[in-house]
Parts: sequence; C-alpha cells; structure tokens
Amino acid sequence: MATRQSGSRPDDDIEERDDAVIGKAFWRSLALIVAVAVGGGLVAWRLGLKSPPPAPREAKLALPSGREKPKVVMPAMPFTDITAAAGIDFVHENGAAGEKLLPETMGGGCAFFDHDGDGDQDLLLVQGSRWPWDERETPQPAPTMKLYDNDGTGTFRDITAGSGLDVPFYGTGVAVGDFDADGRRDLFVSAVGPDRLFRTLGGVRFAVVTAVAGVAGDAG
Repeated sequence: MATRQSGSRPDDDIEERDDAVIGKAFWRSLALIVAVAVGGGLVAWRLGLKSPPPAPREAKLALPSGREKPKVVMPAMPFTDITAAAGIDFVHENGAAGEKLLPETMGGGCAFFDHDGDGDQDLLLVQGSRWPWDERETPQPAPTMKLYDNDGTGTFRDITAGSGLDVPFYGTGVAVGDFDADGRRDLFVSAVGPDRLFRTLGGVRFAVVTAVAGVAGDAG
C-alpha cells in the first residue's frame, strides 16, 4: 500500500498531473497546427502550379483526289501562210533597242475596211518607228503605215505612196468610221505622242484633220 510522504499535500499531486496533461495536449495541438499549416501550404503550392500545355499533334489531312482530265482531241488547223503570195510585204518597226519599253511589246494594229467602196475588204497595217534618241542609222525611206488594195481575189497591192498615209510616226492602233457623215470611211490612228485623224477625200487620198477636229490627245 502506497504511503504518502510526509509533508506533501493531495492538491499538489493533482496539480502536477494536470500540468503534465496540459503540456502533452499543448504539444500535440502545436504539432497538429504545424502539420495542417505545412500540408495546406503544400496543397496551395501544388494547386498554383500550371500544368504544361499538351504537346502539339500534327493533324493528318486527307489530300483531295484529282479528277482525271478528259482526253481532248484538238482539231486540225488547216492554215497556210500566204502573206507573200497575197502581195503583203509589211515589216513592223517597234523601235526596240534593248530598253524593253512598253510600246515595243504592243504591236501596231490593223484594219480591214473597204477604202474605195468597191465591195472588197482592203487592208491597213499601222507602223511604229525608231525612238528619237536612237543612235542607229534610220532606215530610208522612214517606215510608214501601209495601205493594201484588194483586187477581189485575195491579192493585195501597196497603194500607200501619195495617199497621205505615208507619214512616219509611232502608231499603236487604228479605228475606222465615218466621222463627218459623208459616206466615206475615215481613219483614227492612236500613237505614242499626238494621235492622227485621217479624213478620206475619195479614191486613194487621205488628209490629216487632227488639229481641226481637236482629237490629237496628249502630245507627250
């Protein structure tokens, strides 16, 4: 049987036991608080991390299938060069000398029209020229437009000389019409520089009436 030491009181034993219980409870509570704080911090840190984006994947596209081209049989082109046989000896002068200027690529234009009213389609071919700064020797005579008269059989004769169309300039195109309503077909020739309007006088005679008609355009 336990005996109480002399001089000790029952209240002192109770207080010591209470202090020990309180101390243990305190440390346990502190440990729990620290664990909760550390665990919560780890959870918050983990949640704050951004997940890396998924790696890009190459999409597989199906290529369209091409349609089979139909087989086309080209018709025969029964053309024969009869230029010389028809009496046409025109050579176009575009003034090309290596600078590759735009008018040099355009050609001069042409017109089929019945200049003398005989029912046959005659032919006018528009001519270019050398550029003013060209140091090459100028052909003599200087090239001009060519008017070819159709004899009705598809043979042409050069009737330019003395017609009024034998003037050198850089022509680029031609339009045919009766601008003065006299029943005869007149010619408007566009050009690099002033354009030209030729009035038909009858027969094989044309007169330049550009200034009178006011259709020269830009002189540049």
